[in-house]
Amino acid sequence: MQKLRTGRRLLAVTVLSATLTAGMVACSSSDDSGSSAAKPSANETVLGTPNKATGSPVTIGFISEGKSPSIDTTDEIRGAKAAAAYANDYLGGIGGHPIEVKACEALAQPAVATDCSNQMVQAGAAAVVGPSPGELDNLIDVLSPASIPLVIHSGSTPKGLSSPGVFSLSNGTAYFAISAVSAKDQGLKNTLGIAIGVPGAEGPTKQIGGLLWGNAGLKFNVTGIPPGTADMTPQIASAGADADNFFVIGNDSFCTSAFKAIKTTKPDAPIFAIDRCITIGGGSSIPNGYEGINVATSQNLSPDAPDSQLYSAILAKYGDGAKFGQISSVGYAPMLGMIKALNAAKISDPTKETVMAAMKSAPPTEYPLTNGIMFQCNGKQIPISPNICSSDGIVAKANKNGELTDFQQVKIDPSLYAAPTP
Repeated sequence: MQKLRTGRRLLAVTVLSATLTAGMVACSSSDDSGSSAAKPSANETVLGTPNKATGSPVTIGFISEGKSPSIDTTDEIRGAKAAAAYANDYLGGIGGHPIEVKACEALAQPAVATDCSNQMVQAGAAAVVGPSPGELDNLIDVLSPASIPLVIHSGSTPKGLSSPGVFSLSNGTAYFAISAVSAKDQGLKNTLGIAIGVPGAEGPTKQIGGLLWGNAGLKFNVTGIPPGTADMTPQIASAGADADNFFVIGNDSFCTSAFKAIKTTKPDAPIFAIDRCITIGGGSSIPNGYEGINVATSQNLSPDAPDSQLYSAILAKYGDGAKFGQISSVGYAPMLGMIKALNAAKISDPTKETVMAAMKSAPPTEYPLTNGIMFQCNGKQIPISPNICSSDGIVAKANKNGELTDFQQVKIDPSLYAAPTP
């Protein structure tokens, strides 16, 4: 039993490393990936029946990277505030109490993230919400001892996966599982993973890929290629001689080179990739662009989806200029998801203690912008971590220009994450 527990802990560290890599490459571009950032639609008919919160206010924190010299994610804050404002007017806030959002920008600096967390403690926040924080451990180091719940879109560090009071509403490890399950569903047998050749990506991709594709009954090998390699054709042709599909993880420029080489050597082979590989208009140098690439993602931002229509209307009414897209959505979704879960748990007096208890006891709740994926933070969703509240994910198809279409929910059997028994 001790060996099994140790194996699961090691597995958790492996998963988080690979997932953090996906998060880091997300920061390589300030443009929304896979969906064009657009002006929201002001169709207020989808907002529902007003139900204004009238009780005493409750402070909810929100910590974002904000605007730094390298990236501007301030739309995350606008998205979160828009979700709270909508809840105040239409959902009765949290248990009848209007939400006051206290926002802080971490600026991609650990010390600033720590300061933001201390500000939340001093403000008496009943919970702190965040996207996929780059300084997640710094937040936990302050908020966990203060027993303040931390509710995030996703997060995968050792502390994020194991510390009490952390709730990851989206499955940050699903990028890998989605691709493995989708390959199996398509009858494929032998996947070559192409990873950007840095220590935080290549090794973890080999380990987590070997586990997930192996548990799916598929072969999985990985070749790491140094960043900046303009022509990957020789490496991919050699390593992928027996592959019938490919999985690509890296930043957009790395993925572009990988896609070009794959389409040169095996033009008909299915390609799976993380959503951060795709940028609108970025496939002009790829034969037939991004057409047909299977993209693992955490949200369905199809403009025709009911979730997207509500999100768009909320941004138009409350978003203060926020654009429809992946940046504002990862502030909006965890904020609204938490509010809905707390109200489903019938919370009446939101404090850090009651919010903590309600998050753990809330029934399955639909996560915004997924059109059907449910989350439940009872610690029983996947075996590698009690803090991940959902097992499922989404796969979409990219068109030539990089817009994502044909979003499909992927049901992931939690046993796919089971560590091998000794």
